[in-house]
Amino acid sequence: MSAPPGFRAEFRATLRVALPLALGNLAMMAMGFTDAVMVGRLGAQALAAAGLGAAVYFTIGVAVQGVVTAVAPLAAHAIGSGDRAAAGRIAGAGLLLAGLLSLPFAAVVLAVDRLLLVFGYDAALAADIGRFLGAAAWGAPAFIAVGTTRSLLIALGHQRVVMLSLFAAIASNAGLNWVLIYGNLGMPALGIVGSGYATSINIWLSLMVHVLAIRCLPSLQGLAPWRAAWLLPRREIGRLLRLGLPIAGMMLLESGLFLAGGLLSGLLGAAALGAHQIALNCASITFMVPLGFAQAATVRVAHELGAGRPATARLAGFMALGLGAGFMLLAAVLLWTFPRAIIGVYIDVDAEANRELVQTALRLFVVAALFQVVDGMQVIAAGALRGFRDTAVPMLLAGVGYWGIGFAGGWILGFPLGLGVYGLWCGLGMGVGVVAVLLSVRLHLRSAAPPLTPAAAGHT
Repeated sequence: MSAPPGFRAEFRATLRVALPLALGNLAMMAMGFTDAVMVGRLGAQALAAAGLGAAVYFTIGVAVQGVVTAVAPLAAHAIGSGDRAAAGRIAGAGLLLAGLLSLPFAAVVLAVDRLLLVFGYDAALAADIGRFLGAAAWGAPAFIAVGTTRSLLIALGHQRVVMLSLFAAIASNAGLNWVLIYGNLGMPALGIVGSGYATSINIWLSLMVHVLAIRCLPSLQGLAPWRAAWLLPRREIGRLLRLGLPIAGMMLLESGLFLAGGLLSGLLGAAALGAHQIALNCASITFMVPLGFAQAATVRVAHELGAGRPATARLAGFMALGLGAGFMLLAAVLLWTFPRAIIGVYIDVDAEANRELVQTALRLFVVAALFQVVDGMQVIAAGALRGFRDTAVPMLLAGVGYWGIGFAGGWILGFPLGLGVYGLWCGLGMGVGVVAVLLSVRLHLRSAAPPLTPAAAGHT
């Protein structure tokens, strides 16, 4: 029996939005890989400083950026209801908030080296991290603003612009690193500081590409979000904060969980930390695809709700959930079947010096394979719920699952029960699984509920 026309149409619509976004997310991972390879030529300490500095920068930045990603569901809802002017005002509010939020973001980034000294970090390593972040902080305003412009482009169906800009950023990032780290084309060799400046310049270039697209694409004419920003759209700012602050909180809860997992792994020795980093990097790569489906679910659900089609909005949410889970099932099979070959991309698996690390990583890959599907489900369910303008309750559910079960369970299994980093990962996996179940049930209940009236929707 063939699928009903609505099912087939939503299948195509979801893939049309999700695939470019997933490819763009993978491009961001490629930039991180390029940075690691190019900075790694400077030595182990430079690699460690740039790696940890970038991790801190992007963890904080993505959490702050979460506030303005609320532009995507709100603008998509406005477009679905035929109110283009509202989409422009929402994006203008996002740009204004981006400027305001960039100040505390930069201030925290600039204070990281001093905080690391308080926690007992080696002074030379903390100083190198501070030098990298001091250069990267110049990109803070653009980093948050890109969250606004990217969300607007996705909401209006221009996800290919987002994808192409990210692929172009891979090349520009590599070129800037080559010039600024090593001192080519007559520039001084700035080393790790050059990598920080390359990051900043690249973010500003990405913002310029987005702005040019918004100004030049015929379908985006008349939105003028920068003009709306000058008019101080207080109502839209309030809507963004109500929807976006819980999104930021949820992002911080999730990224903080795995950052804490890395810190705890370091207490168990170099082999445990190395295995954790390899397994987490692989899991992060596969995660980029369901993240694209989550972004697609947000705008598809919001657009259909704005157009007054709640049944199609429900279908859009579960279509993204099913497609993302299917991909992650394939990823799980890959991690389960070829763990040694994948680990071999990172280190020499036959070297005796790496024996403990390899054995530990092989055990972690079993856990990573087992929680691939639920990891994809939780992020897509959260994305679909954002389309329903439901963010506060999902944040609370995530806090219970990630920290009440994931972190607490991982610590108990890893330390008091003596299972080490394997127990830590089992706990983290259980936490992610619980969040996936809770958010999927929440999506079912929320999408089955009567839709908000237009008046109520405007005040959520």
